[in-house]
Order: sequence, then structure tokens, then C-alpha cells
Amino acid sequence: MFKLICGLGNLDIGNIKALVKLYAKAGAWMFDVSPFALGALNDAIREEKLNPDDYKFCVSIPLEGDVHGKKAKISPAKCKKCAKCIKNCPEQAIFDFVVDEKKCIGCAICKKLCPHSAVKLYDKTDYFDGLKKLLKSGLKLDCIELHASVADKKLILKKMKKITKKFGGDISLCISRKYFSTQEALDIIEEAKKITSNNSAFYIQADGNSMNGANTGLSSTLECVAFALALKEGGVDENTIILSGGTNEYTKKLCSELSLKPKAIAFGGYARKSVLNLEYQKALDFAKKLVKTADGVENV
Repeated sequence: MFKLICGLGNLDIGNIKALVKLYAKAGAWMFDVSPFALGALNDAIREEKLNPDDYKFCVSIPLEGDVHGKKAKISPAKCKKCAKCIKNCPEQAIFDFVVDEKKCIGCAICKKLCPHSAVKLYDKTDYFDGLKKLLKSGLKLDCIELHASVADKKLILKKMKKITKKFGGDISLCISRKYFSTQEALDIIEEAKKITSNNSAFYIQADGNSMNGANTGLSSTLECVAFALALKEGGVDENTIILSGGTNEYTKKLCSELSLKPKAIAFGGYARKSVLNLEYQKALDFAKKLVKTADGVENV
């Protein structure tokens, strides 16, 4: 199955609606947005006169310190206007050396490339406040995903308990091996399963080479596939695993070679960047091809 990650930090409503409309017509299974963009997701499906029940709507919530919850800011005092940030921003979020927070997803590519240390990252900390308002809104919401790329097991489980007290739908835990060994990740997943035992479903999003600017190489997707395989070998039901972080055209091929059949493949930057600036029919053709690739995983 195919999951579209519109970008946790992406608050460009026009961009989100265009992506949702395109990939919904292509046959996507789940859409993942910021809690501040769920309204746009609902609107996009309604405007296309599609059946909302044919899709799962997910919002992602980052723990403080998680890379997905960060934003970039350029210091005017340090900036020498070399334009490396503008040329290399995968989200086209920088104009006239100012970062548009609505478009910035916190990938840190601008920070890594800046030769003058003019770029800083900061945490956007109002996601849980946004979720509280969302749960009272009545908008269609099927899944909440907790982004747990932080080295604090207690915090991860504490926040998950807090979410499940207020939400009985699907829960997804996005976790990587950046801060935990495979065994530590397995232990967290086991405890999370107990916490979510009364929820309608529990998914593990095996995060690999996240926020890499839509890299199209084989190396980009190796980590998420390897991590998912390690989770499977550790006893995790592969039908609860979603692959993310560096996913691209090689992801399904690797899964096939390793006899790995995850629940879904989540595409973020690769899915978004690949249709950027394409005329509509070509963009739709690409989207259909990518969705078909992901849908073939369970039937390898």
C-alpha cells in the first residue's frame, strides 16, 4: 500500500491540496499531514468528490527534538548571500534569503551547505496544542503518528499514553535506529503495543535515511529496508510495518529480494519532488506508477 507524506512541517495549503488530489486519484491508501493541515486534506478529498472512507487520514506529531519538528532560520548578520541554501532547498522554501516557515520541513540541507554558519534550526513546539484542537474539531482523522527520533524512551511512551487516552483510532510509531539499537527499538515497540492495545490498529513506521532531499540512489533506501527486516526478524509482524525515510524506486525491489512484505511504503520527498513542475497528466502518470509499485509489495 502507498502512504503519501505531505511533510510534517509543510503548511503550504495549496501544495498539500494539490498533492492529495493527485495521489488520491492515483490510488493512495493513507495521507500524512501536520495537525494544522488536516482541514486541507479533508477539503481536497471533498473538492475532488472522492469518498473519504476510501482513504486513511493521518496526522504526525513530533516529540521536541525530533528532526521532523524543526524549522530553519537564516541570520541576516551572518548571511553572505552565496545562495547555496536557495539553490538546494528541496521544498523551495527560501526566498530572498528568508525561510518561509509554511514550506520549510526542517531537513537541514541549507544548514549543512551554508559555509558561513548562517542557518540555525529551532523546534516548532505547538504540535500537541494543534492536536488538542484537532480532536475537538470533528474532522475525519483515522491515525495519529508519533515521531520518536529522540533518545528518550520514557518520553516516547509517556506521550503515547497521553495520545491514546484521547484517541481510540489507529496509532503509528515512527522510530529509527538513530538513537536506539535494534533490540532497544524492539523493546519500545513491545511496550507501545501494550499501550495501544485498545486502539483500532498499531503501525510501526521504520524510519531510515530521513529528510535527505529526495535522494534517488540505492543507498538512500537501504537503512529503512534493513531496519524493517531486522524488526521482522525480531518478531514484529511485517503487516504492521510501514517503510519511510529515503524511500524511492529501489525500495520495493529491495523488499522483493529480501522477501519482506510490509504493510505499506511511505513516500515523502521523492513523491513530492518527482511531480514538481510536471504538467498534470505526466504528474498523474508518475503518481499512478509509484502507487502501483508500493501496492505490489504485499503481493510479491
